[in-house]
Amino acid sequence: MSKKISMLLAVLMCVAFVQTAWADPVEDKIREIFPDVKPDSVKETPIKGLYEVIKGSEIVYFDPVTGYLIFGEIISPKDKKSLTAERKQQLRAAKIKDMPLDKALKIGSGKNTVIEFTDPDCPFCRKAGVFLAGRSDITRYVFLFPIVQLHPKSPEKAKFILCAEDKKKALEDVMAGKHDNDALELCSDPKIDELLAAHKAAGDAAGVAGTPLLVINGTVVDGANMPLIEKLLSEGKDGDSKDAPHPSK
Repeated sequence: MSKKISMLLAVLMCVAFVQTAWADPVEDKIREIFPDVKPDSVKETPIKGLYEVIKGSEIVYFDPVTGYLIFGEIISPKDKKSLTAERKQQLRAAKIKDMPLDKALKIGSGKNTVIEFTDPDCPFCRKAGVFLAGRSDITRYVFLFPIVQLHPKSPEKAKFILCAEDKKKALEDVMAGKHDNDALELCSDPKIDELLAAHKAAGDAAGVAGTPLLVINGTVVDGANMPLIEKLLSEGKDGDSKDAPHPSK
């Protein structure tokens, strides 16, 4: 056997050894017991011996001693806060920071950054949308996210907004219910269909399950929680805050 082949075999053996040594035994055990669970990440929780398992937007827990997979929340004994909920917020905020904001409808130029996933026929979306439309201190990035199972006509209204020359006015009119009884004329531009699909893909990537979902200066708000929305906007942040996402290049 030549020296080159011997050296190559030695290198391959070293690589195999390192990969084995660095393999995560907890993740391996999860895959062994629950082959259908393919975690995105596994890390130990503040509770020694209990591991956090992340798959998409879901968080479950795993006890490698018993092999149990646990669904539920971890509540802090000190302040009674849900550590699971806080962790989900962190994960969602991280995903949303990578949103393609250049695809969204940009409205306004205020210091507060608001990313908005909204369904044109959702009454709670409309409540939040009308409120936000009346503010001059925000920069809105609006993603249209029609949930057809709940609102069959919402994709049509979303396309109407994207087709409009004045998209801001079209959005505000739709959210105010001005076109609810109209037969909407839609454009046939395939780029509009692609843009609406990009909005839907952005929402899916962010784990949007219900609307409205807002991100105000980096803080995720589920639903039309008006007291929280007003509080976050009144606290305010500079438009260049490190917590505020910026449009993708």
